[in-house]
Amino acid sequence: MVYEGVIKGRFVELKSITLDDVQFSFDIRSAPENRETVGVVAKSLEDQRKFIEWQIKEPNDYYFVVYNRNGEKIGLIGIYDIHGDTAEIGREVSYGNCVEVIESEILVEDFAMDVLNLKKLCSVIYANNIKHLNNQKHSGAKPIKKVIRSGVESYYFETILSKDTPTRRKLAKVGDDFL
Repeated sequence: MVYEGVIKGRFVELKSITLDDVQFSFDIRSAPENRETVGVVAKSLEDQRKFIEWQIKEPNDYYFVVYNRNGEKIGLIGIYDIHGDTAEIGREVSYGNCVEVIESEILVEDFAMDVLNLKKLCSVIYANNIKHLNNQKHSGAKPIKKVIRSGVESYYFETILSKDTPTRRKLAKVGDDFL
């Protein structure tokens, strides 16, 4: 689905993916440093275009491009598989620094709470995705179980949504000079 608004933070903005983002999304997902941790990678630019065309029409599926303060595209993040008061957060890949990555996750959580009225998010992170596993660890999240996703050993997390978390408090203290 397309969210018509722009989700604005201090360090990043999120905008729904469009067909103008096909090249960027294909490139970042298929980059050598990312392709082993982002799930199934499109085999071609045309396959990526078809996925985005499908995603735009898919109810309960939001996919965002992450922009830094300079207006540069630095990542992707999504919220999807919405059922009742729960959804999955993922499809995340970023060239941003840790503050930009964390804020993009918090902005999606806010979108989930404030726009979609969700109470809980789950995520599945590949065991080899050390960067995102460390982000989960630093936020205080603990894996609930091991699962297999796309044939890859992964960890399943659940998060009860809240506006008051240690990660949010830490991010609030970060000064603009960090970037």
